[in-house]
Amino acid sequence: EDHSPLQWVALPDWPDYQAQLPGGRVGGRSIWPAPLPVPPYLAARIQPTPEVPSVPVPEAGRVTDALVLRGPVRGRVLVAGLLLALEELGVEVRTGERVDALMGDAWGVRGVRSRTAEFAGDVVLATGGFQHDPALVRSLLPIPEVAAMGPPGCSGDAVRLARSVGAAFGNMADAWWMPAIRVPGEEIGGAPFFRPLHHERAQPGSIMVDRTGRRFVDEAQNYTDVGRAMLRFDAGSYTWPAAPCWLVFDGAYRARTTIGPLAPGGDDPAWLHRADDLTSLATRLDLPRGALEDTVERFNLDAKAGFDGEFGRGAHPYEQWIGDPDAPNPNLAPLESSPFYAVEVLAGCLGTKGGPRTDADGRVLRDDGEPVPGLFAAGNAAANPFGIGSPGGGGTIGPALVFGTRAGEAAAS
Repeated sequence: EDHSPLQWVALPDWPDYQAQLPGGRVGGRSIWPAPLPVPPYLAARIQPTPEVPSVPVPEAGRVTDALVLRGPVRGRVLVAGLLLALEELGVEVRTGERVDALMGDAWGVRGVRSRTAEFAGDVVLATGGFQHDPALVRSLLPIPEVAAMGPPGCSGDAVRLARSVGAAFGNMADAWWMPAIRVPGEEIGGAPFFRPLHHERAQPGSIMVDRTGRRFVDEAQNYTDVGRAMLRFDAGSYTWPAAPCWLVFDGAYRARTTIGPLAPGGDDPAWLHRADDLTSLATRLDLPRGALEDTVERFNLDAKAGFDGEFGRGAHPYEQWIGDPDAPNPNLAPLESSPFYAVEVLAGCLGTKGGPRTDADGRVLRDDGEPVPGLFAAGNAAANPFGIGSPGGGGTIGPALVFGTRAGEAAAS
């Protein structure tokens, strides 16, 4: 706040993702930026995304998951605030100037080389992860193909650059997993755009089933852990039976719930599977005979009793917060109202969590634990300090801001 127009606002109602564990909190740890007026010329330089049904920011009252993901205060505000701060300092931001190589070696980095020029000085790698590089995904992640989310520029540049100077690497097999859906025709930067399946899977009247027609996870957990559950490998069939999987829901859910770009009610697009009964829906989805019907019958009994005996859905503060606060039970309701629906859910990757190892000042380390002079890394370009964990809202941006700041200060000193 001292160095940019950004003003942070605490989110008192947003629980930690594991608030039930020792040290967890039921709110007040996550923050977001206050709305910020942005000049049109600057707004035009910020990457747009396909629009979603908008949720207005209330002057007072509860900040919900839907507001966080669908309201006007999202990543573009943070980017705009940082750009305005750089503009005031006279910093030139070059887009489309891709770095091809580092100048230097394991004993010192002196700058970078692009296709058109060389730039001398210390280097901070902040290029994001590698989810948009299919070769790196196949060789490093636990599933051969992901629905690559985030900007297409997250294609592994930091991995290749750090490798070239002998950096040590960590956490390369993990990612910020996110169940995702694909709306035909939507793109970002010329690449397919995958929408996060976030609040939809926690609402009452819905379940997620794998390709055997069975539930496999507490659907209302945080997105990383639900996404990780989708990566289960079945040695018997040599497949990943939950990647892709299905979100199944009934007509009552469809009438009250926003699903990706779809407002409640309205016309059903072709990518939304629909049938008058569960047996017909299972046939459309090519699920084993009777499996979906049995799964829904068991879930409905638990939902009516108010307790998910199979996976404990809705037992923890975050799960209740992400659900429907106005429903009798925020996470559980039987699937009974015809028609019945399904949407395909893909193994999405918001960003990878592996990269060069760094110290507390963001300095890139070699295998012997010593820093590579002149080279720093932060954000998803570096090995994530949380390891496989996903502690709460802002778990990606928070460390990126902290270690990006520390790296910049260390590089400038």
